[in-house]
Amino acid sequence: MIIPCGHRVVVKQEKLEDVDIAYKKAKQAGLVIADTDDKKREQAGLDKGIVISIGPGAFVEFNRNQMTDGAWCKTGDRIAFAKYSGKSVADPDDHEVYMVINDEDVVCIIRETK
Repeated sequence: MIIPCGHRVVVKQEKLEDVDIAYKKAKQAGLVIADTDDKKREQAGLDKGIVISIGPGAFVEFNRNQMTDGAWCKTGDRIAFAKYSGKSVADPDDHEVYMVINDEDVVCIIRETK
């Protein structure tokens, strides 16, 4: 289990094959597309993922300075975050790799509208 400290947020980074339909179909068809994942992420300047957990100090300083209350994202939210932010950490329990980012690196929440 990864428990974020201070103002950190743990994010499970999206894999391109999970979110890009064309890439997924090409991969299922057996096509190999070299470096597509890295190139798409580089062009976007952002990475995306799901918030797994939020540290106890996350968003506190921002709220104090901006006179707002609460975090702007919560566990389970799909977010975009700055491309080169954070560090990757492997969870010893499930062997998944997660990103641990600063709260200020959350760029936006991504929600689908119906």
